[in-house]
Amino acid sequence: MDVDEPGWPLIDDFFGRLADGRASATVRRYARVRSRLYVFLDTADLTLVLGSDRAALLEVERQLHDGGAFWQLFGPDELACCLPDFLHEPWLPGGAQEARVQVTVVARLLALLGRASAPDVQRAREEIAARPESPAPAARLPARFRREAGWQW
Repeated sequence: MDVDEPGWPLIDDFFGRLADGRASATVRRYARVRSRLYVFLDTADLTLVLGSDRAALLEVERQLHDGGAFWQLFGPDELACCLPDFLHEPWLPGGAQEARVQVTVVARLLALLGRASAPDVQRAREEIAARPESPAPAARLPARFRREAGWQW
């Protein structure tokens, strides 16, 4: 990926502003969403969104460039059209918290690009809410403290 490509500074500035003043764990989550977005733009089949001719052109460009082929051909408008696909199963992470972060980031990015929150964002939020929560990790206490209160005490 070349920093002179038109889309990367847009995304980099967006994620930079998003991370300002946030906790380090949140910043790491944003970085993971950003890296998934880069992989999505470099590898996803966007035929349904872009049309077969433009998608075929993108595939040819991907063969010529290791990364950033999307930005060689398209700009922010096409990115806004492709982002709802980023909210579906192959690209949405397994954990509910990570998935919620990704949906929120996409909604904010769509707002930045001048698109209202798409119905896909709401649908993704509903799907994540329907997922069973992963159990909280067990506290790491010595066995003597995990005993139930009773006559031993």
